[in-house]
Amino acid sequence: MEKTLNSVPWARKLKLRHLEVLLALHETRNITAAATRLHMTQPALSHWLSDLESVVGHAVFLRNRRLELTWAGEVLRLHAERVLGDVYRTDAELKAVQSGLHGRLHVGTGLPRVLLPEAIANLQGTRPGIFVSVVEAPFTTLLEMLANQSIDVIIAALGATALGSGFATEALIPDSVQMVARQGHPCFRNGAPRWSELLEYSWLLPPSGAVMRGIFDAAFAAQGLAPPTPCVEASSSIRAQLLMGENNYLSVLLGSELQLYQSQGLEKVRVEPDMCFPDIGVIWDPNRASPLVSHFLDVLRATSRSAI
Repeated sequence: MEKTLNSVPWARKLKLRHLEVLLALHETRNITAAATRLHMTQPALSHWLSDLESVVGHAVFLRNRRLELTWAGEVLRLHAERVLGDVYRTDAELKAVQSGLHGRLHVGTGLPRVLLPEAIANLQGTRPGIFVSVVEAPFTTLLEMLANQSIDVIIAALGATALGSGFATEALIPDSVQMVARQGHPCFRNGAPRWSELLEYSWLLPPSGAVMRGIFDAAFAAQGLAPPTPCVEASSSIRAQLLMGENNYLSVLLGSELQLYQSQGLEKVRVEPDMCFPDIGVIWDPNRASPLVSHFLDVLRATSRSAI
């Protein structure tokens, strides 16, 4: 039997404003704060919440000291993120067409200098009307953005979290983790340093929880050593800039990133054994892949072949 909205009575009564109120309340956990965010009075917001619960026939929040979603509210929250994500993206597409552009692509990455710049240039060489937006964020945040359709694809290391995310993944280029320092760093004075000697220096490291940080810590543990405590935790671009200063820092970069900075005075610190790293690849939702996303995937594949 073919489904119609007549078989879902609440669907015809549900409004986008209901969903907007739901998300604002979930994110703030407070009626006053949600009303302020939406530029509404508290009575007006309370009316919309009551109307939403009347429409769906279930309470969507537990009214404790802070609002908490019920099981029905959690189901609706996921629906709201998908629907409003589609609305915002459709609005952006309409504005893009109106301004003379021919599509918008939203890319998430934690590796902004690996593969992506060349791929964007190649994309716009073949499709000059494409507008590209790049978001840099922690990987867990990027996965959430991909789920709610804030971004179209992610360029990242395909570690266990990526492979178990439920999204499509494709490896593009192999990579490695390299210990690095500026030319003239004391660690280079007596040839290849021992692992224990590396503990004497100040370290710049990826944030705790990052894939590269886990590999780094495990490498020291494999040598029977506690990993060094960093004096700075930051993204790779910030670490590279600090490395090129006068302070004698050590850090880690991907092998592909090190190639970009070697001309600026950074060198590999040679220690054995080498640290392994997952392949760099792309992550996307095949169920929502537009023709533009499919075209960008082809561009990424071609760009990665030329990079290897």
